[in-house]
Amino acid sequence: MFTGITQEIGQIVSINKRNAKEINLRIIASKDYFLNSHIGDSVMVDGICLTIKYIHSNYADFDIMVPTFETTIVKYYQVGQKVNLEKALLVTNHFDGHFVLGHVDQTAKIIQKDHIEETTLLTFKLKNNQLMPQIVDKGSVTVSGVSLTVIQTQDNTFQVGLIPHTLMKTTLGLLEEHHLVNIETDILAKYLMKGQ
Repeated sequence: MFTGITQEIGQIVSINKRNAKEINLRIIASKDYFLNSHIGDSVMVDGICLTIKYIHSNYADFDIMVPTFETTIVKYYQVGQKVNLEKALLVTNHFDGHFVLGHVDQTAKIIQKDHIEETTLLTFKLKNNQLMPQIVDKGSVTVSGVSLTVIQTQDNTFQVGLIPHTLMKTTLGLLEEHHLVNIETDILAKYLMKGQ
C-alpha cells in the first residue's frame, strides 16, 4: 500500500534485458534512501509496485515481468531517466494522498499542457475508455505514482493541476505534450463500479 506522495526522485542507471519483455532495472537514489530497505521490500516506481531484488547503499535492482512490461511505460525507459519513488506505507506513517496499490491500470498520453499563473494544467487522454467511469471530477487519480485531484473529465480525457511543490518534488514537471504516463484509478472507484 502506498499514498501517492513521492519521497524521492531516482534515476535509472542500467537496464538489462533478460528477454524481449523481461528486464532488470537498477535505480540510484540519494545515499540514504535505501538505507533501511531490504531485499523483498516493495517500492513504487512511477506508480508501479516493484520488489527489491538486490540492494546497495544508494541503489536497488528490480525485476520487470511481462504483464508490467506490457501495461506500463516501462518499455520506453532509457538509462538516465528520472523516476518517482515511494516506499511502501508503514502502519506508523503519517497518511497523505490517497490509497494507492501500485497496480497500474493503463497508460495515458498528455494531449495539452497549460499554465495559469503558478499552476500547470495537464490534460490526459486514456489509451482506452474503459477507465473513464472510475475517474471523476474532484476524485483522486495516480499519475506515474503521484496522487492528484481530478479537476474535470470530458469524454475520454481528464485534467489535473500541478502546484509548484509537485513540479519540483516529482518528475511530473518534466512532462510535455505527447509524453506517456502510468495511470491507476482510485481503489474506491473500482469497488463502486464493481458493485453496480
